[in-house]
Amino acid sequence: MSSRALRKAQREREEQDRLEKLKQEAAELEEEEDDDEAPAPAAKSAFAMLQEDDDDDDGGAALDDDDGQPEDAASSIPPSSATTGGSKSKNNKKKKKKKAAKATAEEGLTGVDDDMDEIDQALKQLSANGQADQTGTTNAGVDQKLDETSRLLSIDTNHLHAQNEMRRLFGRAALEQRDDDEEDPAPQNLGGNRRQQRRVQQVGLAQALRGQGGAGGRAGGLSAMALRRNIFIQGKEDWPIATGGGLAMEVEEKRADGTVIYRLVHNSFYQDVQSQFEMCVESMDPNRLVMLLRHNPYHISTLLQVSEIAKQDRDHATSGDLLERALFSMGRAAHSTFAKNLAEGKARLDFRRSENREFWLAAWRYMQNLSMRGTWRTVYEWAKLLYALAPEEDPYALWLVLDQYALRSRQDLDFLNLSKNTSLKEVHQNMPNIALSQGLAEYRAGNKSKGQQALFTAIAKHPWVIARLMQELNLDPPPNIWGKEPRTEKEKLYTELYALRAKDLWNTPENCALLTETASALPPELAPADPDTAPISTPEARHVLLSDSPPLIALLPRSFTARMTSASDPLPPSDAYPPPTTTSTSNSSRRSPAGTAQPSTRLGTPAQNLRELQGLYTFFSSLFPWFNPAGDDSVQADGGPAGGLETNPPQPPDEETVARRIRDSGVSEEVVVERTQRMMVLQAALLGEQEDGGREGEIARARAEGEDGDGGVGQRAERRQAWVEEGDEDE
Repeated sequence: MSSRALRKAQREREEQDRLEKLKQEAAELEEEEDDDEAPAPAAKSAFAMLQEDDDDDDGGAALDDDDGQPEDAASSIPPSSATTGGSKSKNNKKKKKKKAAKATAEEGLTGVDDDMDEIDQALKQLSANGQADQTGTTNAGVDQKLDETSRLLSIDTNHLHAQNEMRRLFGRAALEQRDDDEEDPAPQNLGGNRRQQRRVQQVGLAQALRGQGGAGGRAGGLSAMALRRNIFIQGKEDWPIATGGGLAMEVEEKRADGTVIYRLVHNSFYQDVQSQFEMCVESMDPNRLVMLLRHNPYHISTLLQVSEIAKQDRDHATSGDLLERALFSMGRAAHSTFAKNLAEGKARLDFRRSENREFWLAAWRYMQNLSMRGTWRTVYEWAKLLYALAPEEDPYALWLVLDQYALRSRQDLDFLNLSKNTSLKEVHQNMPNIALSQGLAEYRAGNKSKGQQALFTAIAKHPWVIARLMQELNLDPPPNIWGKEPRTEKEKLYTELYALRAKDLWNTPENCALLTETASALPPELAPADPDTAPISTPEARHVLLSDSPPLIALLPRSFTARMTSASDPLPPSDAYPPPTTTSTSNSSRRSPAGTAQPSTRLGTPAQNLRELQGLYTFFSSLFPWFNPAGDDSVQADGGPAGGLETNPPQPPDEETVARRIRDSGVSEEVVVERTQRMMVLQAALLGEQEDGGREGEIARARAEGEDGDGGVGQRAERRQAWVEEGDEDE
């Protein structure tokens, strides 16, 4: 047991002893009070006192009959002859104990300690004054409105895991059967119709991505600790073993209102992989992206892009698995305080940073994937999470769909509290879907009259929305709203968004009757609200573009659709920060006049250099099976030499094998050469630091083998580079 636990146990024991002592004193005080409340006996004569002396031999003093005390109580009273001196002292002690117990009780009730210094008393007085003053702030100086908003934006990470909801819906046995079906898909015949052939294609992509578990780690899958300790996604055992590849999260700013701004960061190795991803996208070859993902299984951009490829092939299971892997990688990189602030509604991400925008995109696509499974409680929590990360901006315009997710997941009360919060009203003030959903939520929550009144107000303000909704529900609109049309582009967009998405919520006999009855009660002369002449905002346009619905995208102005140049970053904000500087060889400033890649000589701390070198070792181990940085001369099972890129290996691969593996990997030859040079720089730097710290034994062994310190390391690195470049030139 730790010292902290021991101290806590000791304090609890002392407190228990103190309470028992107080109880004992209270019991004694009750006896004393009984003695004090008893009426005083009448004055006795000298003859009576002599009679009492005679009765002392019987062991007690007889009380008068009018004292009302039973005999057993009277027998416990000590003899009067023994109370001449000792009884007074005992009574004095009891009185002192009584006073002390009263003082202790008063102290426990009022919380005021007599030994408290003046500073503590002044602080308590200020605290009491702060409670009495109705200024809208708490004792700690935090605005109550902000505190209430943070409470509404709090996220329960247990509801972010779809497995928890599916377990509640279908049971544990159904989930286990589903996992077994995914692990052992039945082989398909290449013949048959298109659907069967597509199934073969899907199984091939899933198996290709699932079979990378041995690259860069043991084949047993991720550890149980890594699978469970993730705030976003519960990992899977068949996922590949690899690090985050240089993805991390750090605190950017701590605001005075208690919110904390975080940011995702990429190191140089991650930026290098990002440059390779951009080259693969420019090549328009999906196979290169798949191969890049095999070598970098947790690179976010590649996971998102390959997930879209699987989605286009209608392989939604593989697409969702890749999205979960991306969110899992971000969960591993989360800051140690991120989960706590997320649960308190105080975590924020700056949407202007491209690294952060990838999290929004991954979460949004994951929500769409979860919608196909019907896990609406998980979808609502993810939508609420994205909104809570930037509630002032709402970059994905989540209020356009948050109400429908809340109603589908039966979170009516939470939605009502969130939508009626005064600090959050400004974002969705003129959205008809919020007003209509508030009325439906009130009605379903039991406040039928209040809900119908809210629906009446919303329909009177936006009658064209109900006319379009009734058209989708195949209902005859009442004459009061028949023929009502939206007047502006924004009203038309709002109308189509709600009618196409929310029709399932209203498509019940009870809700249809409620809608028809409320709409029929509108007076004919009631004028609608003033037209919403505000232009369609960038978050709203981004929301529509991400919906992948051609009828909705057609309603956007040309100014937005023309800016949609990349599906991996739809409509970046105009004030976005520039992306992090990459170490790609495609940068012209990193090339020599001859066009050869120049190695990066920039070094970090020894720990950073070691992590980058380990990442390079992982890259070359997955690219060349015969690569072994340990320098052993054993031969691997596939026949390739395991001696690394050493000179004169026992069975060196031919040039065609090297060129083929580079070509199949999707990595350009220039990147391979540059990484080789970078590995040489890091090896020389790390070995040099070890020698500066006193590496006499290694130097002696190196000299015994004919290699003297850094010179031998440099010669080996030069031979490795020449060997790789020779294979590149032969291709």
